[in-house]
Amino acid sequence: MARADVAAGPTYHIRVFRTARCRVKGRYAYAHYARDRDHAYAIYIAVVQGNGLTALVDTGMVSVEEMNRGAGFLMTEPVSQEPGEDTHSILARVGVEPSNVDLVFLTHCHYDHCSLAPLFADARIVIPERAWRIWHEEPERSAYLHAGFLEYLESRRAAGRLVLRDDGLVAPGLGVRWVGGHSPCSQFVYVNTTKGVAVLTGDAVQMYANLEQNDVIHICERPAERWQALEIARSDADYVIPGHDPRVLECYPDGVIA
Repeated sequence: MARADVAAGPTYHIRVFRTARCRVKGRYAYAHYARDRDHAYAIYIAVVQGNGLTALVDTGMVSVEEMNRGAGFLMTEPVSQEPGEDTHSILARVGVEPSNVDLVFLTHCHYDHCSLAPLFADARIVIPERAWRIWHEEPERSAYLHAGFLEYLESRRAAGRLVLRDDGLVAPGLGVRWVGGHSPCSQFVYVNTTKGVAVLTGDAVQMYANLEQNDVIHICERPAERWQALEIARSDADYVIPGHDPRVLECYPDGVIA
């Protein structure tokens, strides 16, 4: 997808909200950089509004306890959530009802990013077509999906509310590009703003240090695709919003990106 196609559309406001935090062991965070220490991670969702649309980038998680049961081995400090950081509270704070969300872009389908998707029954869910094909043709590569999630997506498809797209516009000024690497369903989400085209990278580029240190994420399904994601982030965005870096809220007070 050409960045110019996104930039030709209307502009949107983006606000990022932290839904939880944890600390991740260095050997799981980066392939090479600072593997001898742990790293603070934040978990985010983003609310995108404009052009008569309300969209979410990722949904947050149903259960912190379930997240820690599944991924606790990665961490030196487990996932914790402060009052008001849950998705329901965030939406109430910005005056958005779940029924008013038009689009849910999933940067990928790990539990902390996607498990609240069923809350948005009237939204269209956006995932890569390539992932859909992989999950059905190579079911062993869908083992990371939490119980019942693939069946949920199949019900969304039957209802005409699943958008399968590897590359291109989903609405004017909003687009996606499959990148893989971290998981078969990893994609970048492109949003046109008054500051230029923002790319929300999810876990394919988790931290600013991935770009600054020229080092890729460690946890991945296809190692070579990690470098491709890094290069796309460098070359195809006016600015990048990495998936887990606490510095996002330092760079953008109150999470207001544009």
